[in-house]
Amino acid sequence: MKKTILLLLLPFTLWAQQKTYTIKGTIAGLKDSTLVFLQNGQGATVAQQYAFKGNFVLKGTTATADIYQLAFTGHKETVSLFIEEGTLNIVGDTKKINAATATGTALQADYNLYQQKFNPLRDKFNALIPQINQTKDTKKRDSLIAKYSALVATIQHDIEKFISEKPASPVSAFAIFVTNGLWKDEDKSLLEARAQKLQGKAKASTYAKAIQELIASSKVGSVGSLAADFEQNDVNDKPVKLSSFKGKYVLVDFWASWCRPCRAENPNVVAAYNTFKDKNFTVLGVSLDKEKASWLKAISDDKLAWTQVSDLQYWNNSAARLYQIQGIPANLLIDPSGKIIAKNLRGEELLERLKSLLK
Repeated sequence: MKKTILLLLLPFTLWAQQKTYTIKGTIAGLKDSTLVFLQNGQGATVAQQYAFKGNFVLKGTTATADIYQLAFTGHKETVSLFIEEGTLNIVGDTKKINAATATGTALQADYNLYQQKFNPLRDKFNALIPQINQTKDTKKRDSLIAKYSALVATIQHDIEKFISEKPASPVSAFAIFVTNGLWKDEDKSLLEARAQKLQGKAKASTYAKAIQELIASSKVGSVGSLAADFEQNDVNDKPVKLSSFKGKYVLVDFWASWCRPCRAENPNVVAAYNTFKDKNFTVLGVSLDKEKASWLKAISDDKLAWTQVSDLQYWNNSAARLYQIQGIPANLLIDPSGKIIAKNLRGEELLERLKSLLK
């Protein structure tokens, strides 16, 4: 849930061809020589100017339509802007700077509409999360979770409506991206379906590109996809690539010496290897160990005769992160073309699947 909150709050920025923008502002009550500055999504200042009689003008370039924060020295509140090529006019008051109005471009108009609709929902969502986390009473917690589910459903419905009405606006791509965490990580079909609705400038936006990266990342390790290559050192500190096994059926087995379920499953993997090793089949063990001595002892004790690799980084193992491994034992069965054809086969299920493939 914390991840979701961050996604709702934090934009994402990439760089492309530069475009010129101008920001003209009038903030009543702003003292002379107040520094007005514009910050990008990484918090870097990209333009600045001093105010005089409440007025200021900022000019700069942006690679692509994106969200920036207009800030003022001596004031905590900022003005959120979705900047593209063109001129924005800001009118407000120091009594409530974040209530300042921003007009002048079609994109900012779309963003204003987005904020009017979704900021109240975001605030309710962010207020509800700590209540759920802090509540110990079961009935009250169930009630809060029901409110959470209803709120998520409302946000989902309104996002669908927004992107259907504005499929060519980069704001729609932004809306899809920042609400991605509101559904299960393993279910990216909704994300992909929404991305396909984007048109024109929205489809070419920073956020659309970020969405495509999320979709591509979610497919790594899925059945039917090509196995992503990786390289780690074997027990003799020699680099081994997964792709070096192409042309064979290979079971990529994620395990560790400290993992009791893994050690209990090892005899089944040994049986599969011994039965089919002469029929174009092998195993590549990927250990999530952090101590080499323990890793080597487990290999010897369990009689694991196949190639073993590890970067000895525990749960930070690069191959495990690449394949988004959340628990072990875990495995991938890859065919000779490099395609993943099954996942997490164990015991008799593993033997039967190999028997059907390697007659």
